[in-house]
Amino acid sequence: MRYLLPVLLIAIPLISYIVWYRLTKAKMAHEEAGDLPAWQDAPWTWIVVGTLAAISLGLVSLAVFRTDEPDGTYVPAQFENGEVVPGYIKDDD
Repeated sequence: MRYLLPVLLIAIPLISYIVWYRLTKAKMAHEEAGDLPAWQDAPWTWIVVGTLAAISLGLVSLAVFRTDEPDGTYVPAQFENGEVVPGYIKDDD
């Protein structure tokens, strides 16, 4: 995983650009031919699709790469004796 992160940081923007470029070229070809569907002409379609894809990717990666165990009870930050005690997870043992 340590060596994969730099590769991903370079590859993801490059792949995104290539996909965007090809989709734009295809859209321009359809516009010139006059057979562009109405849903492809609207920018909101791609904004919604991109947002849903980003949220899905984030949730899946959170589920796959989460390393801590969900055991315990969260105790929120508190103000005790003039100092802020940060929140922590108390074991339920």
